Amino acid sequence: MNGSVRVLFFASAREAAGCAENSLPLEDSEINGEDFWRKLTEIHPALGPLRNTIRLAKNHEYMAWDEPIQAGDEVALIPPVSGG
Repeated sequence: MNGSVRVLFFASAREAAGCAENSLPLEDSEINGEDFWRKLTEIHPALGPLRNTIRLAKNHEYMAWDEPIQAGDEVALIPPVSGG
C-alpha cells in the first residue's frame, strides 16, 4: 500500500525544514520512527543535527523511535519546550 505521512514541523524543526508542513511518501506500508527520520532528513538535511532533541508525536501522542508509522498517519516534530 503506497501512501504518505503528513509531517508537521514546530519551532526549530520548522526553521530547519523551511516549512511548517510537508508530506512524506511511503513506499512501504509501515516504517518505524528511525526509518522515518532517515527519510525525512534526506529531504530536509538541516534537520539532522536536531535528532537528539526532537520528540516525535504520531496522531497527537508522543511515540517511541521504534514504533511503527503508517501511511495516513500524522507525525509532528516537537523540539524541546521551555516555559515559565
